[in-house]
Amino acid sequence: MAEDFTSFSDALPPQNLEAEESILGGILLDPEAMGRVADLLKPEAFYDSTHRILYQGALALHRQGKPTDLMTVTSWLQDQGVLEKVGGTAKLAQLVDRTVSAVNIDRYALLIMEKYVRRQLIGVSYEIAELGYDTTLELEQVLDRSEQKVFNLTQERPQEGLVHISESLIEAFTTIENQQDNTAMPGLSCGFYDLDAMTSGFQRSDLIIIAARPSMGKCLSRDTEIVLADGSIQTLEEIYHNQRAELLTLGEDWRFHWTQPSVYVDDGVKPVFEVKTRTGRRIETTLSHPFLTIQGWRSLQNLTVGEKIAVPRHLPVFGTGEIPVEQVKLLAYFIGDGCLTQASPQFTNTNPTIQEDFKTAALTFPGVKIRFSNSKGKRAATFYVTSDLEKLKAERQIFAEKFKFYLKQFNYSDCALAQILEVSPALIALWKQGKCAPNIEIFTKLCQLLNVSVEDLAPGGLATIRWQSQNTVTLWLKSLDLLGKSAHNKNIPAVIFTLKKSQVALFLNRLFATDGWATVLKSGQSQVGYASVSETLARQVQHLLLRFGIIARLKARSVRYQDHRRPAWQLDITDSDSLQIFMDQIGILGKEAALAKIAIALSQRRKQTNCDLIPVEIWEAITIAKGQESWKSLATRAEFQCTSNIHVGKRAPSRQRLLALATALEDPELRAIATSDVYWDEIVAITPQGNKQVYDLTIPNDHNFVANDICVHNTSFALNVASNIAKSHQLPVAIFSLEMSKEQLSQRLLASEAGVESNRIRSGHLTTMEMEKIAVAIGTLSELPIYIDDSVSLTVMQMRSQVRRLQAEQKGKIGAVLIDYLQLMEGGSDNRVQELSKITRSLKGLAREVNAPVLALSQLSRGVESRTNKRPMMSDLRESGCLAGDTLIPMVTGELVPIRELVGRQGFQVWALDESNLKLVAAPVSHSFCTGVKPVFALKTRLGRCIQATANHQFRTLTGWVRLDQLKVGDRLAIPCISPQPKPINQIRGDQGRIAMVLDPVPLKQLEASDLYWDEIVEIMPCGETDVYDLTVPQYHNFIANNIVVHNSIEQDADVILMLYRDAYYNPDSPDRNVAEAIIVKHRNGPTGTVRLLFQPELTKFENLARE
Repeated sequence: MAEDFTSFSDALPPQNLEAEESILGGILLDPEAMGRVADLLKPEAFYDSTHRILYQGALALHRQGKPTDLMTVTSWLQDQGVLEKVGGTAKLAQLVDRTVSAVNIDRYALLIMEKYVRRQLIGVSYEIAELGYDTTLELEQVLDRSEQKVFNLTQERPQEGLVHISESLIEAFTTIENQQDNTAMPGLSCGFYDLDAMTSGFQRSDLIIIAARPSMGKCLSRDTEIVLADGSIQTLEEIYHNQRAELLTLGEDWRFHWTQPSVYVDDGVKPVFEVKTRTGRRIETTLSHPFLTIQGWRSLQNLTVGEKIAVPRHLPVFGTGEIPVEQVKLLAYFIGDGCLTQASPQFTNTNPTIQEDFKTAALTFPGVKIRFSNSKGKRAATFYVTSDLEKLKAERQIFAEKFKFYLKQFNYSDCALAQILEVSPALIALWKQGKCAPNIEIFTKLCQLLNVSVEDLAPGGLATIRWQSQNTVTLWLKSLDLLGKSAHNKNIPAVIFTLKKSQVALFLNRLFATDGWATVLKSGQSQVGYASVSETLARQVQHLLLRFGIIARLKARSVRYQDHRRPAWQLDITDSDSLQIFMDQIGILGKEAALAKIAIALSQRRKQTNCDLIPVEIWEAITIAKGQESWKSLATRAEFQCTSNIHVGKRAPSRQRLLALATALEDPELRAIATSDVYWDEIVAITPQGNKQVYDLTIPNDHNFVANDICVHNTSFALNVASNIAKSHQLPVAIFSLEMSKEQLSQRLLASEAGVESNRIRSGHLTTMEMEKIAVAIGTLSELPIYIDDSVSLTVMQMRSQVRRLQAEQKGKIGAVLIDYLQLMEGGSDNRVQELSKITRSLKGLAREVNAPVLALSQLSRGVESRTNKRPMMSDLRESGCLAGDTLIPMVTGELVPIRELVGRQGFQVWALDESNLKLVAAPVSHSFCTGVKPVFALKTRLGRCIQATANHQFRTLTGWVRLDQLKVGDRLAIPCISPQPKPINQIRGDQGRIAMVLDPVPLKQLEASDLYWDEIVEIMPCGETDVYDLTVPQYHNFIANNIVVHNSIEQDADVILMLYRDAYYNPDSPDRNVAEAIIVKHRNGPTGTVRLLFQPELTKFENLARE
């Protein structure tokens, strides 16, 4: 590399001195020559410095309207004092003598410019080398600056200069004529004629934002449970607030694997429906949420009772946690046959083996004893776990003797020791007598003072000598939130779900020993079961069994209690594979003989199942796979016993039967289904549950996850637009897909182009006609200039680099840039609102740079969900929230003006917070507007400040900007100081604890000199709906309202903002089920309005609606 640098350093830079002299001679010789090169050639292009000065003089005279002959130029040079520097009059005369004519001066000018650009390229290469050596810069910045330097060279073009109006008129008339004949429009047609009519096509260099609510209504209720990689269970709401999770997703290979969501979505309050399956699983979801069927993903609104959906058949998820085995056993016993509502925990069981096991486990806890009662044989044996007072006294006496022994060794008097420990001398005397014992804090200090361990003073531990109102077992159950729970409210504590596999098996073993059974029915059917009056407990047991691969069916039952019946829940395990796994890996203490009978029964019966079957629709795929082969021939090759009738299309095949057919056909997709991690569970009920808070997750690549032990899907108008531009104009389209992979995006385009359902393409089960359509579509799409980048977390800098490269490869042509989607882009700011604003400004710059429309998909705020009218509006794109109309805004001039009276005004100044020094400054307002009617909340502070704002409006706290719906009573907000003079810090904060709250986020000196006081929130309460407003304050992005510092609205850099709305998502009975509205809420150079389009969900395709 070093040799390469030196080899070029000896060569002269590109130049042509003869051409430079010919141009200068021509200018001095021909009075018209200067006008021909003035717009093409600039002084810097001359390599020789004397030539550069001469040209500068001629150019200056030309711009002043003066001639550029020999005499005038000589006089100008002399007046500037540079005549001798350029070689005097002799040099000028020489240039004239060497020039014959100025006929080729235009050609010479282009030649000089070419050499000039080459020299610039060399200069840029050295600058790039310096950037490479500068290790203080991030690599991305180095690459971006390098590309920008080279790209700038390609963008430098000579100006065309003055053109006669006749030429412009000819071009203008041609454009008008084409538009009149409907053969052209000012911008690029997007393929939707009503939208084109309103926008005149997408204009080059425009930034177009296409916005909609995420998932378009696909969401689950807040209490939906999801198993995480560590074995723990979290609700969807908890995962949303934590913004972090590793969960299971079903891959295209029909196997589960771990993934992490890319987006966590709060979708507001929506109508939900409960789906129940034959195995007893249930989930609450919106009608539009898709479930996996054998024919692909289908929304709930297109499913009916009796259809089968995919659920996990095995969730091998175990934690690494471990607790004493005695605690595992006790938890199972107390949850199963325990009474936890009395002063002391009780356990009732008649099996001697279980009784001994329980007592052994319980007595490992210090300071307890077991008391037995059976009411003289009239009731079942009950064991009470109580404090052992006699043992306590004995242990205290041991402590007293050891305490006196060590005290004597150190020669401490009672008074001296009491002074050191800060206790009464009388207490020391009581310790010596064994009457009481120190608390944990003093005991620890005592051990340190005497230089002994805990066991040296209390061999059984501190708990054995401390009297507590509740014994150690009771306190342990209390810490697990089990104490006080009745049988109907019992549940498995969280710690069990994170245990290693062997301890989960032990827990289930002992739990089934209480309320479980194992039997062989008269019919010969083997069964293992468990019953509980707690539905939550029964569902948790069903889930834990699933972790071992055991399919258990949950049924609602009723049991007699005194003179009435109570609801109960029963788990049945009847599948032979599941029974075998249960016996091998779990078992039941005290019921070994019953399990042995099941083992014998299973060995004597032919293995078969009537529940673990593949849906009957799989025969369609088998039919396609076999082609022209007869069913008898296929059955023979699959080694079926009966080959004459294999019940094609009538009976659902078992997994083993499908595997045999797949093996014979050598079909990998059928084989994957036959050996999949999926169990096909029948829907038995779909019932409305009213409106509930819902959430959703966006899962990269596979776009599904496991919730409530059911496979559910997560979250294309812009894609149709991009495809139309590429197809109609044959212009390159760059698609940056930050959510879907290239393969998934291509599959979606293919479904749209071929008119074949995307679910069927994904499953691979296609008819001959569908395959023909796909083949044609592939041929069409492969010829379109569409380019896809599916890199995740791209920055604008990286996108710009990719687009520049594509533009260079396509000789400067580019049709559009599509980004899916805006919220997944990486910025560089802690404030996400300002970060997105910076990204949109950068995208606008990209559109202007490449002279092509940039289409960015964006999510709308969840404020849409809180309104009666769900149609989105401009303000829904802003996450900064809004304020009630009577909010007072202090002007710099001293006035207090309600925010509603500022609508439409701009340029006036308000007070804003400069966050660099926490000082108030005057700042101009660029935009003031009403954002419609929205729900608001009243926030009150300790000093009596009150403001009404939407849930997403942000307030300045000690830790930064926080949304109102994330604030709580006790949080502190920034308000302007009443006194203009800074107050001492001890006056601003009343105690050391409060000062400490401030010291972490804000430097003390800066806070002391700031213009802020941190006021405490005392109340947040809803106030219904009202008209709301907001301001845009550039640079500072905040202002003072009702004497509170609030965030402002970020100015939208987009030229066009288009929002999508489907009424059927919110109103299932809507007459416009397949109609979508494209609502233009902002159009910088034209009208706004609504365009109706046809939406085909099965093809993920938008089309023009037939004109009436």
